[in-house]
Amino acid sequence: MNEQIKDLDMFEVGTCDQCGKNTSVYYRPHAGQSFCSRCLTKSIERIINKTVSKYNMLSPDDKIIVGLSGGKDSIVLLYNLMKIQKKVYDAKPLIALSIDEGINGYRTQSIKSARKFCQRFGIRHEIHSFKEKVGKTLDELLNLKKSDIDFRYPCNYCALIRRRLLNDIAIELGGTVLALGHNLTDIAETFLMNILFKRFPLIAQQSPFDESVKSNTYYLKKIRPLMKLPEEEISIYIKSKKLDYYSDKCPYRKQFPILRKKVLNFIVNLKETSPETEFNLFNGFIELSEILRKEYKDINPNFCSLCGYPTSNYDICSYCQLVQEIK
Repeated sequence: MNEQIKDLDMFEVGTCDQCGKNTSVYYRPHAGQSFCSRCLTKSIERIINKTVSKYNMLSPDDKIIVGLSGGKDSIVLLYNLMKIQKKVYDAKPLIALSIDEGINGYRTQSIKSARKFCQRFGIRHEIHSFKEKVGKTLDELLNLKKSDIDFRYPCNYCALIRRRLLNDIAIELGGTVLALGHNLTDIAETFLMNILFKRFPLIAQQSPFDESVKSNTYYLKKIRPLMKLPEEEISIYIKSKKLDYYSDKCPYRKQFPILRKKVLNFIVNLKETSPETEFNLFNGFIELSEILRKEYKDINPNFCSLCGYPTSNYDICSYCQLVQEIK
């Protein structure tokens, strides 16, 4: 997440370009428009609704599982999906799913925020942990692996397990869609990282137009309704709506010099002179993911001999390898 987000009182004061009445709280540089709090809120909600519609993210009979960390993105995501579902006749209730990685002094607090939100709005809240599913917390896993010659940064281990658990548990809950709170900044950042490491198959798999995922035996359809919203707008939105969230950053992200932080800082610096940078990266991702999806569609994956999931490895997938090492 962007550590350089400005607070509300740091924006220049002017008149809202939308209503022409209220004082502006935010200037959208890529569009050259100023917004008051009310008009910005409306604009953000309109963008979310249009994104859901344009990319056919939902159907009326979907059972939506929402990944909920307790941070601003997942809270805004759940809040808006809740509003969308209220307009759908006989819609199935949302289920919020939190994964407790077991990071001392951090995840407990964020899950507390997630639980508080769900209680406020009467949303079913499922909480599952690394400890419960793979036998160790992330802290314990890192303590076990830190002396290994091939030790990787904590984010690598965490993401590998968390992604699998979100998918597996969402399926167990009867979900047809897994909603994730990745915003425009996240999408741009991930796309640029995948380019740097030439992860073309990953880019192909992430195409929002890929309809084949709906019938995938192994993975739920994943949607990202916030993917056209810069992170700073989500920060302002959640403050305007007075929604409680957990704002601290993961201690491992602060402690380790992960590449993702460097890529983010690069994008943030570019935005100072080229505010459309994130949108250019997003549009590049959309175009390239479609091209690569067609390029890689006939390549048959290997399948893990333990869990049966598709894998680029020869025999055992990375998740099962890690679980074996833990146990």
